[in-house]
Amino acid sequence: MNELVFLKNNQALTTSRKVAEYFKKRHDHVIRDIEEQYGDLPEFGEMFHKATYPDSYGRQQPMYTMNRDGFFMLVTGFTGKKANEIKLAFIKQFNAMEQILLNHQNERWQELRGATKAGYKDLSAAVKELYEWAVSHGCKAPEKTFYQTFAKLINKILGINPASRDTLSLWQLFEIEKLQFIAQTIIAGLLAQGADYHQPYRDCKSAFENYARLSFINRRFLK
Repeated sequence: MNELVFLKNNQALTTSRKVAEYFKKRHDHVIRDIEEQYGDLPEFGEMFHKATYPDSYGRQQPMYTMNRDGFFMLVTGFTGKKANEIKLAFIKQFNAMEQILLNHQNERWQELRGATKAGYKDLSAAVKELYEWAVSHGCKAPEKTFYQTFAKLINKILGINPASRDTLSLWQLFEIEKLQFIAQTIIAGLLAQGADYHQPYRDCKSAFENYARLSFINRRFLK
């Protein structure tokens, strides 16, 4: 199944749309079932939060997000073998996302996440110098493409979805930090030599590929 549960504001959440889609319910009926619990649940506001989503015409339509407790309260009455299989799939994803939240509280995870953010700033400064050097030698590409090129290269080498930076494992954060440093060092060194502005990308790609072949060593220590 696709993503059933997601992280937002340090909570594992799902939506009324996901419930409707996977349990084969009409979305307006799911919303009705949620709102019927408003008067009966003192913790309703902690379990459910009203939100909107754009429909195919761009119009904002109502939906609800909900945490694990809200999900349980909503689907308790959904019965049958198929419904139980779907409940289990949601529960597994709630468990996985909540484990990620626990990882985030791990001091080592926080340390590495902070290091990757600092590394991004340092790499961005190096890329900015590269861009200025490229422009002075006739490059017409937009500045943002230079940043995107190196970020995409790191993500591709490590097989990382750029939208999932806050759900990465320890070893992924470790390797991002290392690749950021490698790229920054290569760019600075080639700029000092007055190299062709295309060369840093080629050298980074080669260095990253070589590093990736050895990355299993890092995983052994960080699992």
